[in-house]
Amino acid sequence: MEINPDDPKLIPFYQKMAALNLPLLSHTGREKSFSRAAEEFGDPEKLRLPLSLGVPVVAAHIASSEKYHGERGPDRLARLMREYPHLYTDISALTQLNKPGCLREALTKPEFSGRLVYGTDFPLINTTLVSPWYSFHLSLRQKWQIWRTNNPWDRDVLMKHDLGMPTDAFARSAKLFAKSN
Repeated sequence: MEINPDDPKLIPFYQKMAALNLPLLSHTGREKSFSRAAEEFGDPEKLRLPLSLGVPVVAAHIASSEKYHGERGPDRLARLMREYPHLYTDISALTQLNKPGCLREALTKPEFSGRLVYGTDFPLINTTLVSPWYSFHLSLRQKWQIWRTNNPWDRDVLMKHDLGMPTDAFARSAKLFAKSN
């Protein structure tokens, strides 16, 4: 959307979000689904402004597929997670063929533990980019069970679960987006 999350003009908006405990979902990493994108806005460091104002932030895609100033996006995001307990990351797009190893990294990086949020990146989960047949970490039985599941969201949940996504990560978004009283 070409919105710089670090733009000071957004401070009043972020202050309202923080007051309402409304999370900001922001794309991080390289955008590979569109022909044109402002790649510099995907740098996790751009999220410091909303984070510093107390906005809960979900950094989409673990900042995969990009380097910023010589540092890998997921490593940059992990560093920020050590500083901000209200920073989360989602696992949308991480089972796509063009993101090998990204879900495994999300599941094993200690800083992401307890901070993963389920996401789909729909409609891409319903394309040839995502298939259980691409995974070396699933048994043949698991692949067939996932493949035979008709609903794309059910198929996505089943695949991510079978690849090791912790159960609590599927419920975390409900907690993040629940109305606070």
